[in-house]
Amino acid sequence: MAVTIRFLVLCFSIILGFIGPSIAGDERPTLGDDGLYHYNWYHQSFFELADDVDEALASGKVLMVKFDQKGCIYCEKVATEILSEPAINKYVRENFLVVQMDIFGSRDVTDLDGTVLPENEMAARWGVVFTPSIYFITEKKDVGKLTEAAAAVMPGAFMKGTFMGMLEWVKTGAYKTETRFQKYFNDNYQRIREEMKAARPAT
Repeated sequence: MAVTIRFLVLCFSIILGFIGPSIAGDERPTLGDDGLYHYNWYHQSFFELADDVDEALASGKVLMVKFDQKGCIYCEKVATEILSEPAINKYVRENFLVVQMDIFGSRDVTDLDGTVLPENEMAARWGVVFTPSIYFITEKKDVGKLTEAAAAVMPGAFMKGTFMGMLEWVKTGAYKTETRFQKYFNDNYQRIREEMKAARPAT
């Protein structure tokens, strides 16, 4: 009996070893040494932003550039509460290429016009004030700054439903026909709410 129990425990541990990290990295973030929350599906960018735009568009996705900072409670909220929401998590992974930046970081970033600056100076060039600040790029534009190419900007942390509404508004191109996001969200609020609820695991 003892041998059987040990065998079952070993099998269970092996299974967790295979699926545990994947589940954690896909559906829940990890806190990195840099103090930022990361998902394993965030794009491993070289911060050549023109290349990131091309890669996103080639795969039928929207480029999402997300500025965070260590100790930001709203960044933590987006990572741990909003992006972990099943419907949002799935929608972002399927439709967005996410590039995460640190508003106080020092990694070199190349803007669309070839300007190279460390993250913190690029944030100043773009006028980033709040974290998180999220920029959505849906198409290539002949502009110098990435912020000038953004179809929409999400400043700060939205609630789950509003966040999902913004994602849909951008990805579906609804922002081109209904330029008022709040109008789009109000018209679709009930549907979004029901779809998010349906995507949650049964308890």
